[in-house]
Amino acid sequence: MPDTLHFSPDGRSDHTPAIRSALADTGLRRLVFAPGRYDFRPERAAEHYVFPSNNDEGLKRVAFPLLDRADFEIEAPGALFVFHGGIVPFLLQRCARVTLRGFSLDWAVPFHGEAEVLSSDPAGVEIRPLDGFPCRVAHGRVHFGPPELRYELRNVLEFDPVRRETAYLVRDNYGIGARCHARELAPGRIRLEAAFSEPLPTPGNVLALMGERRDFPAIIADASESLLFENLRLHHAGGMGLIAQRSTDLTLRRVHVTPPPDGSRLVSTTADATHFVNCRGHVRLLDCRFEQQMDDPANIHGIYARVAPASEPAQLECRLIHPQQFGVTLAAPGDRVELIDGTSLETWHQARVVAVEVLNKEFTLLTLDPAPPRPPRPGDALGNLTWSADVEIRGCTCRGNRARGFLLSTSGQIRVEENHLHVPGAGVLIEGDANFWFESGAVRDVLIRKNHFDNCNYGVWGRAAIQISPGVAESARRGSRYHRNIRIEENTFTAFDGRIVYAHGVDDLHIARNRIHPSDTYPARHPDAEPFDTGTCSRVLVQDNALPTPA
Repeated sequence: MPDTLHFSPDGRSDHTPAIRSALADTGLRRLVFAPGRYDFRPERAAEHYVFPSNNDEGLKRVAFPLLDRADFEIEAPGALFVFHGGIVPFLLQRCARVTLRGFSLDWAVPFHGEAEVLSSDPAGVEIRPLDGFPCRVAHGRVHFGPPELRYELRNVLEFDPVRRETAYLVRDNYGIGARCHARELAPGRIRLEAAFSEPLPTPGNVLALMGERRDFPAIIADASESLLFENLRLHHAGGMGLIAQRSTDLTLRRVHVTPPPDGSRLVSTTADATHFVNCRGHVRLLDCRFEQQMDDPANIHGIYARVAPASEPAQLECRLIHPQQFGVTLAAPGDRVELIDGTSLETWHQARVVAVEVLNKEFTLLTLDPAPPRPPRPGDALGNLTWSADVEIRGCTCRGNRARGFLLSTSGQIRVEENHLHVPGAGVLIEGDANFWFESGAVRDVLIRKNHFDNCNYGVWGRAAIQISPGVAESARRGSRYHRNIRIEENTFTAFDGRIVYAHGVDDLHIARNRIHPSDTYPARHPDAEPFDTGTCSRVLVQDNALPTPA
């Protein structure tokens, strides 16, 4: 058979069987799609049980199951891939040197709802579901999404349809579905009876109606290397746009996570645009655009597992805590790991893994050399030092999404340069914790330079435009230095909020040659705040920053 197959659009037929048949040829090296629309349905798709970190595990139907592929390419300039119902578009497992290029990706019916606010009062909200978002009321509950799945309302978030962003200072209404009674007042009019978070939704704004599951990310990359995603448009997913785990050398170039260009939707993906867990080598985001997704543009981190003594002095029982991390590979023989104090997050032992026994998706036994000098204490955790990536984020635009900008927790070299961020929380968040998300780890070499932080913090997801706030216990905050060597230089801050940098737990922090321009785009917040709050840091240099002149 030839090493290249060509596809042409043929109306609205299901292309899933043709792709499954093509991928049965192990000698195939290239799929080429002519411009046009291609539809993919789950009925005849291959099934694979997957554990995509920070999404929901399960047996997934997959349109493009790329397993053990090397030197493989999908080239589809001008093609639109439309998916129907419960299907994962792309699964890359144990692949090497794979390129996905040129296509747009969307669902026929999205996994969320959008509805115009008609009126609101302390007892509830009246809404009108927008075209393209079929909603049904049954037994006092609102259901939406693809007809064969029907997600139930769990969360509501208000958007400003003019600015095409989350409304000013709005909060999530998590759990609203459980305490909300829905009534259909007339065709196309629904009353949600519940106490909403303040401020109350504004008539004319749009509510994003969300479920709680992340079942269908657009792209899952697992245990793969040398992956290139180029010139892609991801308009939607029932989860993250791209989730990559334990993979090496990933590049996203001109990847746009954004709603369809016809303006028919305010929300793109129902979770993060991109997410990288326990990756190494390099992670590069170049000239990308991340807009209006329901969580962060990019989150790059490792995983902490709780530890307890096992049967031998050198053996530890490691437990993954967050359910959306179950099943993710924690370590392999030869990896270097660290043990951290659960209170201060500081490292108290490093070792090499010499043996691994996976008990189940939650528990793993690791044998270390050298053995720990003492038994772990309650709350102590283990992180993988080998699987930690260098990060380059350059020329990207982030705006209109829920929450924050770039979340960075990796000990590799981090360069964030020449990006434009307009987000409702912190534009850059450097954190790490071993008590809730269990996202490691400490940063060691960070440069944040020549970015434009454009009116960040118009929502409730940040304490400053740049926030460095490891999850250290209050009792240990004064002494802990979890992060180190962070440079914040030559950035422009257009700011209606006086809080520019908030940092604690950092050793060696430089804030230099930044420019701050006052803004009246939103009502002033914290006008008298200290712009650079570095209270529990050491070796701090703040110099040559141009602050706004007092009126």
